[in-house]
Amino acid sequence: MNNHHRNSSSGESACLNVFFKLTIILIVLLVFLWSGLIFAGAYLITGDRVKPVDAIVVLSGGEGDRISEAIDKYKSGFGKSLIITRTHTEDIGEGRTYSESLQREAIENGVPADSIYFTEGESSTTAQEASAINTLVRQRNIQSILVVTTNYHTRRTKIIFGREFEGTEVKVLVHPSAESWYRPLTWYLSPQGWRQTITEYAGLFILWFESK
Repeated sequence: MNNHHRNSSSGESACLNVFFKLTIILIVLLVFLWSGLIFAGAYLITGDRVKPVDAIVVLSGGEGDRISEAIDKYKSGFGKSLIITRTHTEDIGEGRTYSESLQREAIENGVPADSIYFTEGESSTTAQEASAINTLVRQRNIQSILVVTTNYHTRRTKIIFGREFEGTEVKVLVHPSAESWYRPLTWYLSPQGWRQTITEYAGLFILWFESK
């Protein structure tokens, strides 16, 4: 009886030890996974210290956060003019265009109409936007720009604009909009967060592949 009891207790103790070890391993793995997801989101976000520039550039897209940030920086004295990019999604119905709607919003919020410039053509990618902006700043003799975009888009934007303006004397700063829905701590909790994060990393991979 005593031997049986001791063997039973030893078996239960061994099972508890195994369960405890597995639990610890699972917790460690979950912590690593959680930390990795946070790092993945945080890595996409970068930015330069904001300084006065000749022009503030508003990249297309976003949910109004980019133009709002650009207007705020203009009114705070960080830019002499505003550049709005034209894209392939210009037509928004009722005879209106996307870039014109951004222009109206800027004017309504105190940006003078004669301080707003548009890029030529219609860009469908950030690289094409960067090229169109490069053409415009050379035409206008602009020496420095502050590129405003959504926070998750800043890493890729910085690489693209760095390549586009490499070898020029134009100083390029990149700045994330403050009102973005994207947060490193919570992006993985929504389908939109996964979709946007995967899209950005796919874009970064393409940029890395192109540089090889």
